[in-house]
Amino acid sequence: MSDYERYGDTQQRSGTVPERGGAGNAVKFLLIGAGIGAAVALLFTPMSGRECRETIRKGYRNALDSISEQTRNLRERGSNLLRFGRKKA
Repeated sequence: MSDYERYGDTQQRSGTVPERGGAGNAVKFLLIGAGIGAAVALLFTPMSGRECRETIRKGYRNALDSISEQTRNLRERGSNLLRFGRKKA
């Protein structure tokens, strides 16, 4: 007789921990963490809201300009490679 039968528990347990919540809990904790992080960032920022938005705007604009420039360079290099390939063929 097993311990489960002796104490009246006839369902044997597999020894694994059941999953609780899954993706729902993960999303919930992610949002909570993001909210706490945003609140802490706002409390400790050394500039006003207007200055912060302007800095973010400038960084965004610089990133877009850089991406545009890199795209132009890649297109130019691709065109050069295509012309070189056609000359060789």
